Amino acid sequence: MSVHRVAYVVLRCADLERSRRFYEGLGLRLSPEQHGSGAKHYSCDVGGMVLELYPLSDKPTSGLRLGLIVSDLDRILESLRALGAVVGAISSEGSSPVTVIDPDGHRIALEQER
Repeated sequence: MSVHRVAYVVLRCADLERSRRFYEGLGLRLSPEQHGSGAKHYSCDVGGMVLELYPLSDKPTSGLRLGLIVSDLDRILESLRALGAVVGAISSEGSSPVTVIDPDGHRIALEQER
């Protein structure tokens, strides 16, 4: 018995629309969703895994670190800086992931696809 893949990740967001803009700045295409009478939220598929942005509740997710492989790191960093995102140190070798902080304090590691 083993885990085959991650099915979904849920991020709790203090300002859902601000977080939607941030993640769309990464190049994700988020769609609005609501399951039955549950909270309205956003969702997208990332390489077979579902990423969901939910309104903040009594279950924060700020300890989470998410790693993403991206096709155009420079363009994404430019987009995120324009949104006022905090961008961490970039390795001089260009091989280590770049860390950005989303509006709710989640650490997002971005790595250029090879």
